Amino acid sequence: MAKYIQPSTILGQAYQMNGYSHAVVLPPNARLVIASGLPGFCEKKMGIVTASPRDQIIACFDNCDVALKAAGVTDGLQSAHKVHVFMTDVKDEPTVMAVWKEKYPDHRPTWMGLGVSALCAPGMIIEIQVEAHVVPGSEGKL
Repeated sequence: MAKYIQPSTILGQAYQMNGYSHAVVLPPNARLVIASGLPGFCEKKMGIVTASPRDQIIACFDNCDVALKAAGVTDGLQSAHKVHVFMTDVKDEPTVMAVWKEKYPDHRPTWMGLGVSALCAPGMIIEIQVEAHVVPGSEGKL
């Protein structure tokens, strides 16, 4: 199992409160699973979710979860140890973090949020890249 690190500092306390960690130590023999940047795409609509920023953020996290599970990470996003969030408006970060804490209240992966001028699809306001790991013998079907 991964070990998540929070230094005993004010910054460490802030990271913990906001839903992420300073560092992570992976277990020996862990295999990395890296998901590409994933959008807030809706299969039924066959397009980017545009109802609200919150709805697109939820869809984006859901797509990250599906990708990791498809790659053999049994617990999906709940097991991610690294998250990179790309946003066209960093004012959406509080919503991103609120959704994260609602979906995964006790999980604190390492985290980086980035403001970007544009993303690749019309209407796209967020894209997330995640990384997780599987320990041999604990993976789902590959």
